[in-house]
Amino acid sequence: MKILIVDDQPANRALLNKLLAKTACQILLAENGQEAIDIFQQQQPDLILMDMMMPVMDGTEAIKIIRSLNTEKRVQIIIISALGDENNTIKGLSVGADDYISKPFNGRIVEAKVSAIQRMLTMQKTLLENKHNLQTYQHKNERELNFAKSVFEKIIAQNSLNDKQLNYWIEPSKMFSGDLISVKRIAENQLYFMLADATGHGLSAALPTIIVNQVFQAMSQKKASISSIAREINNRLNQDIPLGHFVALAIGLIDNTNKTMEIWNGGLPPLFALNSNNEVVQQFPSTHVSCGIFSDKEFDDSTEHWHWTEKSELFLYSDGLTDVLDEQSKSFGEQQLMNVLLQSTEGNRIQAIKEAVNQHIDPDNEQDDISCLVIYCE
Repeated sequence: MKILIVDDQPANRALLNKLLAKTACQILLAENGQEAIDIFQQQQPDLILMDMMMPVMDGTEAIKIIRSLNTEKRVQIIIISALGDENNTIKGLSVGADDYISKPFNGRIVEAKVSAIQRMLTMQKTLLENKHNLQTYQHKNERELNFAKSVFEKIIAQNSLNDKQLNYWIEPSKMFSGDLISVKRIAENQLYFMLADATGHGLSAALPTIIVNQVFQAMSQKKASISSIAREINNRLNQDIPLGHFVALAIGLIDNTNKTMEIWNGGLPPLFALNSNNEVVQQFPSTHVSCGIFSDKEFDDSTEHWHWTEKSELFLYSDGLTDVLDEQSKSFGEQQLMNVLLQSTEGNRIQAIKEAVNQHIDPDNEQDDISCLVIYCE
């Protein structure tokens, strides 16, 4: 341990040097506050014994400057004050000193205080080492997460979302999203679509969506039925994902020529269609449990069909949208969502929802992933 003794009296410096000789510490000496600052910057002592009344620069000013210097390790400063000099002692403590020793010196007290500081410095060293180890781990973890994120984004890359029949919004709560919007246009007049919401948050929620997306994309490319896609997703999740993890999702196929749609909804909020007069003309409530819960034998793959007779917009969303919390932890709610949708104009509903949610949301409150999708049915 390095100890810097700062006193303008040679006798005091010599006495403290002698008292501390048995501690096996490295002793540094300074005659005034300015010298103390210079030595502090060069030598980085662990402890400073600082006299208060000195020429050139007194102890109070020196302590202020030392405390203003940005160093990772906090140096301990003990004031050396004459017995009864309470004013200078109070000044020194108020500007950053940690303790004080009165003159004339009591050797046993000086040794005891230095010994206590040595113990504290040992703990401080351990804490700094732990801090550096944690920072190293954090930087490594961030690099790995960024790599995983780039891989994840490539796997679920959704260039097909740039479709004139769609509008969507997806807002992850963390680096990875457990919500997924996926579409596949198999013909000019036919479009497969899916919105999925995996349990949990972050990477653990995002991983199941990779399976869901791969199955959806592969089977829709083969023009598989909605029932068979839902069943295969359920089987894959049962096979590859640990027990207790499941995915709520809605899958559908729109035929623009015949003005029909087929939908399977398992665990998502109701899907509904709005016409140009902002009237709800059709709903698709969840009639099934989420995928990954039931075995293949128990799984129900039945779907619903609808034929639209007027221009409409089909709206899908995950419950993260209505669960958004404000500063009073009040959720956005289904009623407010409906109010926004019914008061907005066709073609602008996603933007209206984004604005309303961003006005409602408390950024300091932990939120769920948000996703919603509009499909225009001409």
